[in-house]
Amino acid sequence: PPPDTWARWFARWFDSLAPSNIDWCEANYAISPYVAEFWNAMSSVPMTLVAFYGLYMARRHMRFEPRWGMAWFLLGIVGLGSALFHATLKHAFQACDELPMLYCNLVFIYLMLEEKSAGRSPPWRVKAANLRPPRKRWLAPLLIASGVVQTVCYFLYPHVYEIFLVSYVSVVAWLTIESVRRAWFAPDATPLTRTLVKLALVFYLGGAALWIFENAVCGVKGEMGGGWWMQAAHLHAFWHAGACMGTYHFIEFCAARRGAALFGTENVTAGGGTLLMPLYVVHHQTGEGERKRR
Repeated sequence: PPPDTWARWFARWFDSLAPSNIDWCEANYAISPYVAEFWNAMSSVPMTLVAFYGLYMARRHMRFEPRWGMAWFLLGIVGLGSALFHATLKHAFQACDELPMLYCNLVFIYLMLEEKSAGRSPPWRVKAANLRPPRKRWLAPLLIASGVVQTVCYFLYPHVYEIFLVSYVSVVAWLTIESVRRAWFAPDATPLTRTLVKLALVFYLGGAALWIFENAVCGVKGEMGGGWWMQAAHLHAFWHAGACMGTYHFIEFCAARRGAALFGTENVTAGGGTLLMPLYVVHHQTGEGERKRR
């Protein structure tokens, strides 16, 4: 078929999609006739780039396990889904944003609960006294089942935004409380884990405060509630930045805790710490050289 036929077919298909059940404060199609919320969409893209950075650093500087690949992969998917959602304001793409956020939280629960699991192939010279049998046989199926239930409810009640909100915020609250407890009050807390949690809280809670303020003024059903001054502030874009860097530092916190369980706190350090290269965790796997010589 000629190109204009494909274009007409795509236009009909796009118009047939149900609209999203929320519409943020940014004025729609103000910058481009093809992008609904231009700055909200553009501010989502760096999340995917940060996920690639985190994955690269994890493979280079840590004992890499599938859990890290899953965490960084889902963070990247959230960035792509968020960009599609804000660019279209269609419910199908809203799901591409919000469901991966819920799945991310389930992976983060796994990271927290399994930070001291031995795994099927313990690394060389691990601190065996700190490790325990993994919970994979029941924890992973339980988390998967929870994700399935959340997905079904999400599509059964597409106009009830509170289903997503409660599912997401309740897990974030638990992750926040547990992170603070482990970073400050656990016997194996370290200055590095405290630093990472501080950064995660500053970024994430700072962005969340802007998100709450924007919603209190504009609401979530249309962009006109706050007037032009709220639209010009682009607070939702700052929320994206805060959530991105807050989540990044949370994953690095989990990596520091995991490395301490496997190799001891003395063998976990950090690199980076600049504007262009955020802090990343390094696992010093001291037994690898001896293992290779055997």
